[in-house]
Amino acid sequence: MPLGLGLASSHAPNMFVAPEQWHVRYEQRTRHASPPPEAKEETLEVLQGYAARIEKGFLELRRQLTVYQPDTLIMVSDDQNEVFDRQTCMPTIALFLGEEASGTRGLEFLGKESQPEKVCLRGSPRLAEFLAQGLLERGFDLTCVRQLKPMGNPQSGLSHGFTRTAPKLMPGLDIPVVLIFLNCYYPPLPSARRCFELGQALRELLEDRNERVAIYGSGGLSHDPSGPRVGWIDKPLDHFILDSLAAGKPERLMGLYTFDSDTVRGGTGEVRNWLVVAGAMGNRKARILDYIPAHHTVTGLGFAFWPF
Repeated sequence: MPLGLGLASSHAPNMFVAPEQWHVRYEQRTRHASPPPEAKEETLEVLQGYAARIEKGFLELRRQLTVYQPDTLIMVSDDQNEVFDRQTCMPTIALFLGEEASGTRGLEFLGKESQPEKVCLRGSPRLAEFLAQGLLERGFDLTCVRQLKPMGNPQSGLSHGFTRTAPKLMPGLDIPVVLIFLNCYYPPLPSARRCFELGQALRELLEDRNERVAIYGSGGLSHDPSGPRVGWIDKPLDHFILDSLAAGKPERLMGLYTFDSDTVRGGTGEVRNWLVVAGAMGNRKARILDYIPAHHTVTGLGFAFWPF
């Protein structure tokens, strides 16, 4: 059965806490930088409006997933020294083949206010094994993980791009998942085209399967959470990315990451996760649910889906 539904969203930490607490993360990140002047216009009332839009975006993604009723959800996100350790092993592409993967939703920047809530995701080993073999035959060199033993941050476990978003998409955590870890931060990095080709390969592999499968990309849009542009958002770049996906012309994005700039470094690299979904959706047009250039999340926030 063809891969039917595509979903994508950002996963900035402040998206998962009350807007009254957004200043904590924002001040921590911008303490040694020059924040953009627009940030001063983001009053609590403005932030509360952003929070309502974020919740609405996740609700619509959840509704799409509920209506589609997939047997399995492929989740594509990056790892930031959680499961993997960048000094020891940071694979370009890793695929989880195990029965269960768990981590926490803890938001350490809130200190004692944050209680580390455990999130357990049920794997789909048979489908994962099939995809791994098929990707290897198509020239993708994978790191295959059968048992989750985090090296980077054993206490947090599974990467936050999965643990924070999964409960928003499926509150019951009742859909089996195939987890794909994509290196989006630490050079050397995969090209935009390679990420798109990964999505294309997934689509081809699933065409003759009986499972009903959806795919979700978690991360982005433009942000530099630890670099010189922390707090700044590249709105023209974000609109170019979203407009290209909405037009069903992802090929416009193949030039991303072929050049170096302060904008495409850091968290903007997570757009790679969206490109995997775009590759899986082919020339289908994405429906952009919302775009929020929220400086207090230090991220351009996006929500999109590709209708089935």
